[in-house]
Amino acid sequence: MTMRKLTALLLAGILLFSLSACSGKQQGSGAGTDARAMRLPFTAQEAIDPYAEQNGCNLVLSELVFEPLFYIDDARRPVNQLAKNYIEEDKTITVTLAQTSFSDGSAVTSEDVIFSFNRARQSSRYKSALSVFESAQSKGSDVVRFTLLSKNVYALNLLSFPIISQKNNRIGSGYYALQESEGKYSLVYNKNHEGERPRFETIELVECADEAAAIKAFNADTVDYLFESLSDGNVRASAIQSQKAKLNNLLFVGINSKKGLLKNKAFRNALNHCINQSELCETTLEGFAVATATPFDAQWSEMGSIVANSVLSNSKQAKAAFKAAGCSYDKMGINLLADEKQITLNLIVNAANNMKIALAEGIKTRLISFGISVELKKMPFDEYSKAIENENFDLYIGEVAIPNDFNLDCFFAAGGGADFGIDITTVQKTYLQFKGGNATLQDFVSVFCEENPLIPIGYRCANVCLNPDLHVAGTISENIAFPQIWEWSK
Repeated sequence: MTMRKLTALLLAGILLFSLSACSGKQQGSGAGTDARAMRLPFTAQEAIDPYAEQNGCNLVLSELVFEPLFYIDDARRPVNQLAKNYIEEDKTITVTLAQTSFSDGSAVTSEDVIFSFNRARQSSRYKSALSVFESAQSKGSDVVRFTLLSKNVYALNLLSFPIISQKNNRIGSGYYALQESEGKYSLVYNKNHEGERPRFETIELVECADEAAAIKAFNADTVDYLFESLSDGNVRASAIQSQKAKLNNLLFVGINSKKGLLKNKAFRNALNHCINQSELCETTLEGFAVATATPFDAQWSEMGSIVANSVLSNSKQAKAAFKAAGCSYDKMGINLLADEKQITLNLIVNAANNMKIALAEGIKTRLISFGISVELKKMPFDEYSKAIENENFDLYIGEVAIPNDFNLDCFFAAGGGADFGIDITTVQKTYLQFKGGNATLQDFVSVFCEENPLIPIGYRCANVCLNPDLHVAGTISENIAFPQIWEWSK
């Protein structure tokens, strides 16, 4: 496992897979136009091309210019955008396109979709998620057939990559088109778009070299909207009006199930019952995470009827599980012992990330309250990464970006990139069965909650700062950064 791969998987802090939808074909109640343009940060040296290497500013903007076949809604379900309908059969997904035009008036065809798919598979942002597909083939000017390498029950969610014109990579079918005049850039309303006419017919683009410059611009009141990824764990922008935008990034406690007491599933179960995910997300992380008891987004529509562990700690169940693992408390009932010795666990964290340090401190406090001694090690990133790669830890604070099909190969497939310390065959086997449609979601969650190969904490949030004069609609998230854009106004 290379350090580069570990870095990409464990500290995914930028928007990775699905900032590509603005709900364009939904109808809103917006009426009239707003003469005052909204101002957004932009880097002129980088094209608004969703498949080019670019900073977070242009990546967010690309959602307004390009649309996907399907966008992902707040419940993490795929919703038709450029797709009219689809048929799923074993390892194929056949999509029929709606009659849609790019901003230059040309029709969106199957060839444009295939061109975009191939660009996406070559890009660092989409390559990993789309690696589950074997190919995409045209079956007519408005039909594309996607073939999977193996069955994947939620593969449709992956068809949320932006569709670009094969003639001009700057042209999409979104609400806006990029316009340049005398070295100044703006987004102008795409009159070929079929959705509600937006109140902002023009969006002013303010030059910002990177996210740090965009933060300064927002603080100086020269831009109206800032999507601050918080990849370094620091909130650097302040706003009277703001939203916490959920990302697809899972925060978790990695467990080395190959060491000592951690081999015992009863002990791992006890650790899970010690942790209060809800409290950690709401207080320790200041609301910048949404608690979950499984590796899945708790707000995913599929999780509605699934029975899983609680996101609240349970002292009674924790102590019962410690007893089942062969542990006992000393005569004072304070220190937790194994073989009459104090139990001590080391917990490692990236010293450069204040949010993760706060999380580690909160977990340490919880474990100490149950009589476990915790040695917290705050390490420089390179040292932290090497320790994880060499499995030189008991517990660690980790973060991974989970693709829209909720693929967990990073944890449960050989060489997945975040599988360090995980050696529990029952979980890995059930996961592969679930992924292939041979086990239900409940089957996998039940085994996961019984074995506790890791402790999920929550899905991390970004910080979206808004000008107090800006009136927005909908809930902003990584999947939809500009929900119901037609209704936004000043």
